Amino acid sequence: MSDLQIALTVLGVVVIGGVYAYNLWQERKLRQRLERAFEGQRDDVLLKPAAAVKTDGAPRIEPRLGEGSVPAGAVSTRHAAPAMAVTTDGADSLIEFAANIESTGTIPESALHELQGLIATFGKPARVLGWDDGAGAWQSLGRERHGGFSRLQAAIQLANRSGPVHAPQLNGFCDAVHGWAERHGMTATIPDVAAGLKAAQELDALCGDMDVAIGLNVVAQPGDAFSGEQVAGAATESGFSLESDGVFHWRDTDGKTLFTMENHETEPFAADRLEAMQTSGLTLLLDVPRVADAGAALDEMARVGGLLAGNLGGFLVDDNRVALQAAGVERIKAQLREIHDAMAARDIPAGGSRAQRLFA
Repeated sequence: MSDLQIALTVLGVVVIGGVYAYNLWQERKLRQRLERAFEGQRDDVLLKPAAAVKTDGAPRIEPRLGEGSVPAGAVSTRHAAPAMAVTTDGADSLIEFAANIESTGTIPESALHELQGLIATFGKPARVLGWDDGAGAWQSLGRERHGGFSRLQAAIQLANRSGPVHAPQLNGFCDAVHGWAERHGMTATIPDVAAGLKAAQELDALCGDMDVAIGLNVVAQPGDAFSGEQVAGAATESGFSLESDGVFHWRDTDGKTLFTMENHETEPFAADRLEAMQTSGLTLLLDVPRVADAGAALDEMARVGGLLAGNLGGFLVDDNRVALQAAGVERIKAQLREIHDAMAARDIPAGGSRAQRLFA
């Protein structure tokens, strides 16, 4: 190889290395911008492994026996109030940011569906409401056929378990509504965005104080495991049903989930995989804000957990592998009453429609 060929080879390596380094630098800059734009995201309490379920500002309450009380900080005494007032007329201004839309004539269904599609793209639940002149009330409009409306509200939720709505999301929502109204010859009145962002942050902090889950565990004998078929049989006998999210649900007579049962291992349950599955344990999880009577639900979860443990030949324990006892359950129930009282005082009753939307 000649000196020229060597020099060209070295030069080529240097150029390729420089391009690669530049691309890495650009990628890092982009990631930093995105993280700044969407900082403060919070994990969904139900999507994390049972041993690590935790909410911002408040850990999951675990029934730990041998302690005088449940962990400090599980129930907050903070009384922050969201910046927006509560109203039952139209959009719920405690949890939604809403733009009012006026038309001089009836709004075409095609335009209505266009608006619904536009506001669904900003990472937070959104909806359109229409004023029904005959009923004298607002209606939340789905994707079915609608006609006869000349007044609408376009609303985006201020917060849920993924965190508060962020400035890029809310600004994008406002731009989309304003642009849509202009294209269709309508008038859109949009509230102050800064106030909306402030309300979202306060609502998110408030919900973080209330976002608590309780877990009980059914574990196999040391060195043993439950088969998927064993789990499915015992779960069905105890009143659970396996659903598409890979989790067993225990529902009340109204069809609402009271608590769930998930795999200790990372693999979700699936009907076509049960025969091949093995697990060292199961976690029963009670999502406190979404249940109207968490004390009664905890009693039922403990009862069902005991049935499962008996049917599977395992043990019902807390996250410290301590056997569950009635005294521990009663201590937890006292804390649950405080959480539910705090929720009611803030007009977010546990298990109600607001709680179902916020803690989703």
